[in-house]
Amino acid sequence: MYAIGIGKNRDEVLIAVENLKKEGIDVELVDSPNVLIDGLINKRYCGAVRGSLSSSDLIPILRKKIGKFYRASILKNPFNNEIFILAPVGIDEISEDPKMSLDEKLEIIKYSLEFLKSREITPKVGILSAGRLSDVGRSKKIDDSIIEAENLLKRVKSLEFFENPEIDHKGILIEEYLKEGYNIIISDDGISGNLLFRAFALVCNLEGFGAIILNSENIKFIDTSRSGSWKRYYNAVKFLKEGF
Repeated sequence: MYAIGIGKNRDEVLIAVENLKKEGIDVELVDSPNVLIDGLINKRYCGAVRGSLSSSDLIPILRKKIGKFYRASILKNPFNNEIFILAPVGIDEISEDPKMSLDEKLEIIKYSLEFLKSREITPKVGILSAGRLSDVGRSKKIDDSIIEAENLLKRVKSLEFFENPEIDHKGILIEEYLKEGYNIIISDDGISGNLLFRAFALVCNLEGFGAIILNSENIKFIDTSRSGSWKRYYNAVKFLKEGF
């Protein structure tokens, strides 16, 4: 059995559940964040989707149960119709301290590589920053972002754990990454990642499956926006069932 949280935007969740049940997928509606997370942790559910429950209510409960984690949106690349990971997308998941944020992004890349390799997908990592590489000198904020991305690139290439993945830093040019089939996109921070997700999924209607949880627990939970359509909740459950 799978669980979907139901709060505001109830109608879209109900449509998703109706369509899932037509396919013989057993789904339980849960209106309490505590009950949803408790059922997931104690394996009452095979997997859980946030649905339309409030993130500010549910995410702290999940953090208390499994520790620090990062959210990574799974979207379909419009240029090749393959999935790609966009992370971080949680607005508060990356530190403002450059040294800490570098370590956090290294963790995100590590978990993302493991996730794609478990699906027998060859990873291709693109690091985003705040401008073109030729924009150095236009502002301190842009310079700092580009320098941090370059440092991240060097760290990944220097660590044996990463086994020399295909990885690049092209500055702000996300369109180039997608055209060239990069399937792990590391956003500058959680705020810009969240904005990219909203632009892709909620404005341009790029097909998506919600955001997986990246940490050592490998928990089968997918975060979804309360602004999502029924298809996104439906896709999230299908991804839990078939994609993990």
